[in-house]
Amino acid sequence: MTAHHFNESVTAWRWFYRSFKRGDWLWLFVAIAIASMSLTAISHLGASIKQSMLQKAADSLGADIVLRSSRPLDEIWQTQAQALNLRSQKSLSFVTMAMVEQPQEAFQLVNLTALENSQPLRGERTLNPQLPFHPLSTGTIWIEPKLIQMLSLQSDSKVLLGQKHFSLAGAVEPNALLNPMTQFAPQVIMSLSDLPATELIGPGSRITYQLALAGSTADIQQFSAQFKQQNPPFVDLISAQAPNEDLQKTLDRAWLFLDLAALSAVFVAGLSILIASRFYLNRWRSTLALLRAFGASDKTLRRLFSWQFFWIGLSSSLLGVLLGIGLILLATPWLQTLFTPFVHVSYLNAALLGLISGMLVLWSFAWQAYQSAMQTSPLQVFKQTTNRQQLRHWLISFGLMLGLMSLIVQIDFLIWILAIGMTLSLTFYLCANALLWGLKKIHGGTRGWLRLAITALLKQPELLKIQLVAIGLVLFVLILMTFVRQDLINNWQNSLPTQTPNTFLVNVQPYQVNDVQEIFAKHELTPDFVAVARGRLIAKNNQTLKAENLTTERAQRLLQREANIAVNEQMPQYNQVIAQLPSNQYNGLGVSVEQGIAGAFNIQLGDTLTFDFAGREQHYQVRTIRSLNWQSFRLNFFFIVDPNPAQPLEISYLSSLYIDNQATRNALTQQLAQQASGALLVDVQQLIEQIREIMEQAASGVSALFFFTFAASIAVLFSATLASQQARIQTWLLLRTLGASNKQIMLIGLSEFMLLGLLAALLAASFAQTISVIISVQLFDSTPALSTQLWLITFIGSSSILLLVGYLSQRPYLRMSANQLKRYLSTMG
Repeated sequence: MTAHHFNESVTAWRWFYRSFKRGDWLWLFVAIAIASMSLTAISHLGASIKQSMLQKAADSLGADIVLRSSRPLDEIWQTQAQALNLRSQKSLSFVTMAMVEQPQEAFQLVNLTALENSQPLRGERTLNPQLPFHPLSTGTIWIEPKLIQMLSLQSDSKVLLGQKHFSLAGAVEPNALLNPMTQFAPQVIMSLSDLPATELIGPGSRITYQLALAGSTADIQQFSAQFKQQNPPFVDLISAQAPNEDLQKTLDRAWLFLDLAALSAVFVAGLSILIASRFYLNRWRSTLALLRAFGASDKTLRRLFSWQFFWIGLSSSLLGVLLGIGLILLATPWLQTLFTPFVHVSYLNAALLGLISGMLVLWSFAWQAYQSAMQTSPLQVFKQTTNRQQLRHWLISFGLMLGLMSLIVQIDFLIWILAIGMTLSLTFYLCANALLWGLKKIHGGTRGWLRLAITALLKQPELLKIQLVAIGLVLFVLILMTFVRQDLINNWQNSLPTQTPNTFLVNVQPYQVNDVQEIFAKHELTPDFVAVARGRLIAKNNQTLKAENLTTERAQRLLQREANIAVNEQMPQYNQVIAQLPSNQYNGLGVSVEQGIAGAFNIQLGDTLTFDFAGREQHYQVRTIRSLNWQSFRLNFFFIVDPNPAQPLEISYLSSLYIDNQATRNALTQQLAQQASGALLVDVQQLIEQIREIMEQAASGVSALFFFTFAASIAVLFSATLASQQARIQTWLLLRTLGASNKQIMLIGLSEFMLLGLLAALLAASFAQTISVIISVQLFDSTPALSTQLWLITFIGSSSILLLVGYLSQRPYLRMSANQLKRYLSTMG
């Protein structure tokens, strides 16, 4: 920077400072500060909520990521983890029989987990006070609490595992996310060094090998990328970001809502800048025209004015960043009640984003006013004419908005966002023209305060158009966030209702069904059994399917492993048929296919699928395609095949049901072990509670962001109203001079907000309902809830908010006398 340019920047700063003290830049300053504050607060809040939820998921998982395989894991993964400074822990687990000899001999199938280190990499173990707790050492084990009742254990009991007796070192709650096998059998934890002495592992043992890893986010992401690049067979990677498919959908939807909240905050603040810049336009034009008349060159004026924009953008953005950080600090105690733990991320990224966005949002939304002011000649000021905006200036403004949005959302969303924004802006603009046309038509037939109110509106048609577009878009964003939040929370709550099945009954043989039903009847429970056969899809239309030709991991796993295939002529009532083959095209046995699997394998109605059932192939025609809710914890199947009386399959029975207390589940487990050998009761209550807890945190995060966005929207409405207040005050001064009362002036002023509020709220609520449905279906992959009641509430609420904002913003000035109003206007220039 040359000395000349430096002097110009100092001159511009002095010019800006003197003007700011007179109130010349006040509302533009406030609008930019709101934009910067909103984005800083929401960006930091979103990042903190995301890290808090990931921390909670990691604590539930016990690690950041876990590698799991049915075969011993290659040492290369341990080596790569060490190279990235990741903490690691090896473990293996398998199902075996535990025995106690005192007070009487008893047996129980358990899931034995041998750990390299007893302390989890993330979180803490949940202890149960039924047994004294001691650190895990040689010859001791931890047990799952329900095993105490099953085997009548005491603190001094000895448990035989294989060839070695173990003492009890405590009772700890199992980790259902890390070790799903604990749902099938109670968990027992021992040190990995004790495992050889048990002699439980031999040829043919079915063991699950795991490598848990934890470290910094960057290192974990790098390891995950290396793993996906190598894509080793028979090894699954489980991440805290997606411990299972249910939580992955929940977290993905929450992350997307964070982006929408940040984008909404910038958008509504930008609209405030748009109104404020239009308000200052005439003043800028007059000032620049005067300087030009005194001989200032265009280049000098452009540099001075650009420097002023720089100083106002920098100072207001810095203030906004500080206010945003302060807002987060004030909200921290409340946030800590919603998230346990609440993780504060660094303020640096949010502060930089707030600072950069404050500058960008100023130039994006004030660019047109800036160019209009720069191109104004002294003669145009005297004639009160304006220049027509050139296309290139619109393109520059458009490009700046693209750059601003790209900081917040992914590029593939930008096209849709801009298309929706431009469509809505055009619609609101056309409606504003229609409103002006209607007001002109009825103007002649009105009397009293209403005639004066319409006259005031018709006096500045451009201001009315800008206000309707800006206020309509602000209300649209606010109502859209309301609808999207409601849809998300409703879907999360409905996915796991109060009596979600929390117990599964598996491996019931046909000859055991009556005995099992009698056992459950004693507890006033009635299981609904579904027949299943173990099978594997191997061909479609007589063409062998190969895993390497498929793109999704779920489809590849389905070809490599056997799965439960339901054998039933009737589909469950909670399955929704989305496509069905006409009955006149039926040929042979039929199969119903789940929608996702049909898409992964490109399965169409009428195709022939071949399954391998224990070495025997059977062919089925695809007759229906179904959609399922995998988060329901009901019995769901990829395939449902028709029974074949001529060649019956080897089947067992499954059932899912809700059992309201742990004592009943423990009693049923013991009775099944004694009277129906092989039948297993799978307790998924803890898994449901972990998923529900993470979903509740996601709902809390969505609600917190919504209320921050709501507050920013209200602030924008206030600033937009106050920025255009000068024209109203001039009208009130004239009316006050002519003898109008406060009541008449208030009615005249509120009529503007009533018309704007009703029309903007009607359009905004209708558009928001439509767009929320699209977002729910296309982005969140959830079922939208069309609620007339919610639409009516948002319509009435948003129009009432605007009316209230109008009243509160006008009230102070109505208390002023005519002389006070005149002095106020003189200070405003």
